[in-house]
Amino acid sequence: MANRKLISYIIDELKEKITRFYFTVGGFFGGHDRIVIFKDNTQIKYICNEDENTLNKEKWNEFIDKIFNENILNWKNKYFDNNICDGEQWELEMEFKDLPKFESFGSNEYPRNWEKILTIIYEYFPQIKPNYDDEDTEE
Repeated sequence: MANRKLISYIIDELKEKITRFYFTVGGFFGGHDRIVIFKDNTQIKYICNEDENTLNKEKWNEFIDKIFNENILNWKNKYFDNNICDGEQWELEMEFKDLPKFESFGSNEYPRNWEKILTIIYEYFPQIKPNYDDEDTEE
């Protein structure tokens, strides 16, 4: 039980230290959708494709809690299917105050919970449209 409390504390600290969340997905011929969220002590601003807006702290906390609940910190750094040319590329990054950046990216290969992450992003930022196949994925 003590380990779970410690892990929970560390995750909560990480969420507080996020300064930038970046996600992009798209294909060679279909263009890319992207969202960039900037968080500081006074506001949470996001750019979704070309639209700029603010996000209240309650919505931010809901969003980032759901993202972290999907254990994205366990994602590999790279996912590549070298048997497919062109296709779909994606990237997810988080920057933290005074900590190393988290980044994961891929081309035509995805983490196991990819669809869940897209669903969460689409729920909060409907300008980002999920675009994925039902192929086998790995974590």
